[in-house]
Amino acid sequence: MLQRLRSLLLRIFSWHPFTQLRSSCTSEHNYWVSSSAPADVLWQTVDNLSDLALWHPMIASTNAPRGQSAKPGLIYRVFSRYLPVSTQIFVENVRPGELLSVRVFPLPGLQERATYRIVSTLCGTCVLYSITLSGWLTPIVWPFVKPQVTQVATSLVQAAEESVYQPDVFNQRVGAFRAKTDIF
Repeated sequence: MLQRLRSLLLRIFSWHPFTQLRSSCTSEHNYWVSSSAPADVLWQTVDNLSDLALWHPMIASTNAPRGQSAKPGLIYRVFSRYLPVSTQIFVENVRPGELLSVRVFPLPGLQERATYRIVSTLCGTCVLYSITLSGWLTPIVWPFVKPQVTQVATSLVQAAEESVYQPDVFNQRVGAFRAKTDIF
């Protein structure tokens, strides 16, 4: 009798529309951009958490100290350009010079996993950016963040190339940015 009740409940809950909604609320997108900047410079740009706001289109500032590099288990806060709230970022995986994976928790009901991979090829260097949104807010939030998300890899490459080919302009921009946003 108990076995029949259990199998009936499993059938009901596996058919329930909320379980289908939960499984359909994941969205994965991949982007790549080639760069003429060396892989080391691209990695330094990704790894420098305090200057993340210089190139990321959705981040206004971070509370990471200057020179802080990404280490697995590190948790820091970023402040969004669009929402008046701070967001926690958890550094999930780091392979120096190659991969950085972070989890972002912007709102209850939404989670983001972002992976930055730097690959050296015969034709140059590529940045592979992968983002996975999950949670029940994903279908609502994705149309609003898509234009900025599509620009992340391009902005990263532009910042790295600017630091290599125009170091004076880049250093002036970094200094002006730090003077304007030094609130910590």
